[in-house]
Amino acid sequence: MTTAVHTQHADAYSRPAARFQDGGLDIRASAMGQCRRALWYTATEQPITNPTEPDSLTLLEAGNALEPVVVRAMQRDGWTVSAADRDQPQSVTVEVSDRLTVTGHPDATGILPPEGGAVAAVEQFLFGADEPHEPGGELVIEIKTRGPEAFKHWQTLGAERSHPESVAQAACYSLGLFGEVRDIVIATLDTGARRWDHEVIPAARAERAWDAACLRLSALTEHHEACGPDPEALPERDFTAADWQCRRCPYLNLCQPGEAAAPEEETDAEPSDPVSDDAAQAALRDYEQAQAKLKSLETDKRTALKTLQHWLQTKGESKARLEGSAKTRTVGMVTSRRYAVDHKRLNALLHPEQRAEIVTEQVSEYVRVS
Repeated sequence: MTTAVHTQHADAYSRPAARFQDGGLDIRASAMGQCRRALWYTATEQPITNPTEPDSLTLLEAGNALEPVVVRAMQRDGWTVSAADRDQPQSVTVEVSDRLTVTGHPDATGILPPEGGAVAAVEQFLFGADEPHEPGGELVIEIKTRGPEAFKHWQTLGAERSHPESVAQAACYSLGLFGEVRDIVIATLDTGARRWDHEVIPAARAERAWDAACLRLSALTEHHEACGPDPEALPERDFTAADWQCRRCPYLNLCQPGEAAAPEEETDAEPSDPVSDDAAQAALRDYEQAQAKLKSLETDKRTALKTLQHWLQTKGESKARLEGSAKTRTVGMVTSRRYAVDHKRLNALLHPEQRAEIVTEQVSEYVRVS
């Protein structure tokens, strides 16, 4: 495996996700998790049938623009961070095989704060997890921006489960810059709360994510060797039309004609009895009235409880009896305890398969009025 590092102009960020180059395929590092058929459509320059919506483009551009904010926040917290030059970004190319390369632009490199390195070293010693990179060494930092739900998803499950493609991407940059897969850092900004957090993934697990991504892409290389750059010879799909990867694919109508509207049609046909617009309008107004009443009642309840708390504090007691409207009641202070799980430490200590047995995901559906 060989690597190359060079500098390009900013327009390199807009290069295609896949392209034929020097008799082989070159895949963009950030696109390693894409469907192989979508990558083939891109490489063979097929026309886009489902262009990205303007709102989605705005979100994407906003996320890119916030990356320097994360870098500055890390520096304020004691990290030593060297960020990419946006005008002349450093490009790395990793040769996976004779006919497959992966190219990308690292967001940043840096050194963990001293306390972070010490904590990691102690955990490795005590719990016997994968051996970390030598403390104080330079590591690849991959910066991501997520909405509130995706941010919580990442914090709870860890990047190897929630966004495995980002781990393989950072591992690629580590190979390209250092000639080896070191520990990698995923730094993520919650675009809703404007707060950031990070996850350190041990080198052995980052390398495993890279190997898995290369194995998946090797099937695309075999397809290329068998068929050549033929736009009519399509590789198998990796996802179905119900998956979000397909729903956001710019080639959905080309790949699966008619599937784009299928989920909406199923949803429309789901209720057994149709609900008129007038009935929905009346339900919304009932909801608003109920919300107003509940808000008023909650305010009254909090005010009454606060008064009772001050009364107990004045008496110097934790419990007392008072005559209520219907019976004598006990008024008392209650101490409750809640236990939190440090998901960052849990993610650092356990492999994804082990975490999947401990941290399970449950999906529920509800109506929200905003």
